[in-house]
Amino acid sequence: MTPENNSNQNVIKIHYSSLPLCCMGDKVSSHPKVYLPIEKSLDKTIQCPYCSTVYVLVNDEN
Repeated sequence: MTPENNSNQNVIKIHYSSLPLCCMGDKVSSHPKVYLPIEKSLDKTIQCPYCSTVYVLVNDEN
C-alpha cells in the first residue's frame, strides 16, 4: 500500500520514537482503540481497519 493510492484518506506520519502505534479514530467513526503493528510492515505503512486512516513510519530525523 502506498499513500499516493489513498488520496481520499487521511495520511499520518509516525516516528519510531512514537511507537507503539495506536489508532483511536475520531468522533465520527468512534471505533475502539487498536494497536497497529506498523514496524512489521514491509513498506512501513499500515491502514486502520476501522477508519481507513493510513499511517507511514518515518525516521526520527524527518
